[in-house]
Amino acid sequence: LLSSYACAVPGIMATRSIPSARDRLVTILIAPITTCGARLPVYALLITAFVEDTPVFGPFTMQGLTLFALYMLGALSALAGAAILKRSLVRGRSLPFYQELPPYRWPSMRAVAQQIWQRMRIFLKRAGTVILGASIILWVLLNFPRQEVPAGTSDSRAQQIVLENSYAARVGKAIEPIFEPMGFDWRVNVGLLGSFAAREVMVSTLAQVYGRGGEATEDDEGLIDRVRAQISRPSAFALLIWFVYALQCISTIAVIRRETNS
Repeated sequence: LLSSYACAVPGIMATRSIPSARDRLVTILIAPITTCGARLPVYALLITAFVEDTPVFGPFTMQGLTLFALYMLGALSALAGAAILKRSLVRGRSLPFYQELPPYRWPSMRAVAQQIWQRMRIFLKRAGTVILGASIILWVLLNFPRQEVPAGTSDSRAQQIVLENSYAARVGKAIEPIFEPMGFDWRVNVGLLGSFAAREVMVSTLAQVYGRGGEATEDDEGLIDRVRAQISRPSAFALLIWFVYALQCISTIAVIRRETNS
């Protein structure tokens, strides 16, 4: 569960060391609720835009406490979910947990370098396939079909015309009734769809939707101003809660399918 705070995928794979099939299944199901690192860019963007950086006490600010509260909400929800599952869907007797610890020794530089390289390869593969691929697909959906723009139209207005008539806008508007109670418009809906590929894609999607280009980041002042102008404060907090509980990324779903064979 602690390793799932970096990414739920290795956390789920590490459940192979749990001898009880019941405890293993419960751990797999609650691991994605822990706050993985991919959520941080989204949290940083929304907290920066909608929470004042006012001191509360000592070195703690309202923005920092908000982030801490989101982490605590995920952790407590995971523990509560485990308790509910063990008393309802996944009943049975638990086995005592045991794990043989190897003799620890100082690692060699070669072993450290190999581990770092393997982690880098995994990250680069993910960033170069899932995240980059999702960003390219979203760019296509946001810019096609091409629209005829009247002569003399400003660049910002022309971009808005193309965006409002794009394939992504049609999908976002089609699911608007589902998310309307939370105050999400079609732009946010497009970002939510992109986040299923990878959580951090939400930021690059909003950057494209709000006309900042795909390289904008969560601390981009222009993007923050546009998000603040387009999303209300209650909807922003609803979006934060969404990212605590919502269906996880495709990679997590795939590894759950593989590890549980169901």
